[in-house]
Amino acid sequence: MHSSILALGLTALFNSAFAQNNSYSQYSLKTTYDSSNFFEAFEFFNEEDPTHGFVDYVDADAANSEGLAGYVDGAVYMGVDYQTKNPSNGRRSVRVTSRDAFTHGLFVADIAHMPGSIPGVWPAYWMFGPNWPTSGEIDILEGVNTQTENKISLHTGPGCSITNDGTTQGTTLESENCDSAGASAGCGQDTSDNQNYGDGFNDIGGGVYATEWTSDHIAVWFFHRGRIPQDIQSGNPTPSSWGPPAAKFNGGQGCNIDDHFKENNIVFDTTFCGDWAGSPDVWGKNPETSSLGDCKDYVANNPADFKNAYWLVNSIKVYIQGGSYGGGGGGGNGTTGGGNSGSGNSGSGNSGNGNSGNGNSGNGNSGNGNSGNGNSGNGNSGNGNSGNGNSGNGNSGNGQSGNGDGQTNSPSSTQPGQDTQNGQQGQNGDGYSSDSQQGQGGSGYSTGQSYDNGQYHGPGAYKTSKSQPSGTASWNGNGWRVGSKRSVISKRYLA
Repeated sequence: MHSSILALGLTALFNSAFAQNNSYSQYSLKTTYDSSNFFEAFEFFNEEDPTHGFVDYVDADAANSEGLAGYVDGAVYMGVDYQTKNPSNGRRSVRVTSRDAFTHGLFVADIAHMPGSIPGVWPAYWMFGPNWPTSGEIDILEGVNTQTENKISLHTGPGCSITNDGTTQGTTLESENCDSAGASAGCGQDTSDNQNYGDGFNDIGGGVYATEWTSDHIAVWFFHRGRIPQDIQSGNPTPSSWGPPAAKFNGGQGCNIDDHFKENNIVFDTTFCGDWAGSPDVWGKNPETSSLGDCKDYVANNPADFKNAYWLVNSIKVYIQGGSYGGGGGGGNGTTGGGNSGSGNSGSGNSGNGNSGNGNSGNGNSGNGNSGNGNSGNGNSGNGNSGNGNSGNGNSGNGQSGNGDGQTNSPSSTQPGQDTQNGQQGQNGDGYSSDSQQGQGGSGYSTGQSYDNGQYHGPGAYKTSKSQPSGTASWNGNGWRVGSKRSVISKRYLA
């Protein structure tokens, strides 16, 4: 009996240790967006606002030259025009969309500042897929006007009803029906933390929004600046240790998450008025805004009120489940010019053990975006293996394909602001697709092309002379102004 108890004890100890180790290694870092690559990894939307806002979304060149986008003290700055009175086409602002699209993952966004609780403002950090709403929308951080608490929402096509079991106390589920055409236009959850949005968020220096997207659920946590878990800070996030999320959307019988959410891009934007902030049921019924007259008139005639309507993003880190990056089996035979990437796998994650598919890299298709996993051997691309006849003339990663995680990339043909992606989803649902990918140095990515204002530019295209608007700060190697002549930003909370 004693030996049985001992055996049981050892088994329990082993299982416990295994569970802890498994939890610890559940996620591995896939990519980081920060001041080193943000405006290469995101493209500018400069078309008419789909939400009918009083806004003029500008392209990359205008955002840069007018001080609406840039880098400030190592963080990514995205603001609005707060000087022009009565702009005829709406107040100028920025909306950016990631080139990478994702299916599943853990998205950890460290945000130091967001647009404040200002009448007429409608800021959002969110995700959405092609053919909206059938590929889903995840609104992670969003609100309007003088709102003080975040509203976290999902939007889908018909046939998705969720529960919010496991959500922290104080959060209220507005509707279980996530159908964007339903009575509630999605399933939103109203949080009760007055420091997770707008002015309250900015008063504490922001914090971290972590979004976990699996086949079972989509969950969002918010951590105040002074309460960010150590595992996040150390780069080993373990959601199971974080406690109840601010909002949890459970799939199951009522909603197959994988059917309704796929290939989502990351978006930051700030619009004005429009279908939500300017709605008579919202603007007109809030005493703080209804007394200001018409929403558009207010936004047009009070530019200085929007000086605080800016984003300051330290980083966005995307993690995937399943241990180390790479690890597929046999990328070969893909045709990633069309984004199909074989089976989305890439010979042990090393693209043919460092030789980009033993010199064939997808049967000689590397350079058409077929270089195994586009990583050409976890950092071996550019180490003598890619570009020496082994990987399509060194173009491994100009359209990266497969890595065992469904990664597919192809050269971009979309214009800024379009919602579609050239590359199709890989064959393993935990990856991402991308139109183009900036080179990541030692991470194993080869140099890709960037898309900016309707023209292709290779990395460093702006290293040669580019005129500097009078009064601006210096430019970095990619042509983005460092600092902003229009903003006075506190440094104390910046990473």
